[in-house]
Amino acid sequence: MPKLILPKPGEHLVFAGSTGSGKTYLAESMLKYFESYFAIDTQDSLEIPGIRLTNPRNLKVMLPLFPRIHYVPKPEWIERDVFDYLFRTLLESSTKKRPKPRVIYTDEIYHVGYGVNFPPWLPKSITTARQRKLSFWTSSQRPAQIPIPIMSEATRMFVFMLNRDEDMKRVAGYARTDPKSLYVALREQQKDNSFIQIDLTLGTWEKFPPLKR
Repeated sequence: MPKLILPKPGEHLVFAGSTGSGKTYLAESMLKYFESYFAIDTQDSLEIPGIRLTNPRNLKVMLPLFPRIHYVPKPEWIERDVFDYLFRTLLESSTKKRPKPRVIYTDEIYHVGYGVNFPPWLPKSITTARQRKLSFWTSSQRPAQIPIPIMSEATRMFVFMLNRDEDMKRVAGYARTDPKSLYVALREQQKDNSFIQIDLTLGTWEKFPPLKR
């Protein structure tokens, strides 16, 4: 049976799968092993320890004081410019000379915005994050909703049950050899509730049994 290895500081991850399939549960389980994280939760659905933050204006004050922050913005703060400020502040909280390891997890990236509406400071942050020991984790119901800058920098992708065949074909394309076998494994998830880890650097993949909750 394959062994799931915890990510290293600066390693970027992607979690994809339909609602209730287990992607958020896996991300929550991994976060608990890290001393410092900032979790963006626009739907207030995460179950993680940490100080609760609802107003982004308090971000600069709280970052140095609390290693674990659960950010649940009020509706009036769910705007592109606010998220842009958020990602810029998170990046500037850690420097190349004095890196501060922290996981920045965005649950359901769709609600933050993607494509032309994507906050400009997020892709800027991702490309320089590793030097500052910042790890960007992202979850989405559909792989197509994950912006290209995030996918291009991610090292691993965890895939749970997908509902659309087009999404399965998209994910199968990440396999360097024999993408057909990965496609078959993705289709089987409808029955066996497994999840799949894809190494986006090597193009290899492993299948894991259902998570125990």
